[in-house]
Amino acid sequence: MTLRVEALSFAYPHKPALHAVDTGTLPAGKLTALLGPNAAGKSTLFRCLAGLLQPQSGQLMLGEAALHAMSRAERIRHVCYMPQSYASNAALTVFEVVLLARKHLRDWRVDDADIAAVAALLDRFGICALSDRQIGELSGGQQQMVSLCQTLVRPARLFLLDEPTSALDLRRQLEVMQTLRTLSAERGAVTIAAMHDLNLAARFADHILLMQDGRVVASGSRDAVLASPALGEAYGVTIELVRGSDGVHMVGARL
Repeated sequence: MTLRVEALSFAYPHKPALHAVDTGTLPAGKLTALLGPNAAGKSTLFRCLAGLLQPQSGQLMLGEAALHAMSRAERIRHVCYMPQSYASNAALTVFEVVLLARKHLRDWRVDDADIAAVAALLDRFGICALSDRQIGELSGGQQQMVSLCQTLVRPARLFLLDEPTSALDLRRQLEVMQTLRTLSAERGAVTIAAMHDLNLAARFADHILLMQDGRVVASGSRDAVLASPALGEAYGVTIELVRGSDGVHMVGARL
């Protein structure tokens, strides 16, 4: 199972956003980091993949299935999307909102397997203690952790995570990225995380997709894209790579 986007173009009224985007082949069972400066088109690409926006042209191929030809209900079964912003004042507990996400577009009867799946995922992300808390009472970082669980609790073939660590402290960022990488391998799904932190991408991504001005300017293995001149050009900085004692690249930048 792989994802390939070919010649994808999209424009908002009076504002082109994506220009013949071609991602190359994004591998299953691996974590792909989607990098690029603000307004590069990352969120728009996610919204096109999730079926929230209708591209003017292009193909979205998930394995042998054409995402762009699927009905909305069918696409929701295959694609789970976590938007960049999340907030809720619903009078529901953490456990309840994750359980509702699992049952989305399915039989609403809850069985033991559903309960076990929710409990296991909350435990995986270290937030079991929040199970009985009202979602509206949580901090921004806690709500982001719940949003991750809502996205990942359903079986799917493609997971799209827009800035999944933006509200988290350093330890939580590392824990979440490690868990995402492990889950990607276990499930054999295509997982793409849009992010700004190049060092998180350098440590945890298997594959990198780099966007600039609505175009994909690099796609490939982590080390290949980090070493590419396209990375510094996209951000308008000089990139310096240093290999840490654990063998992982650390990314520095200067004007």
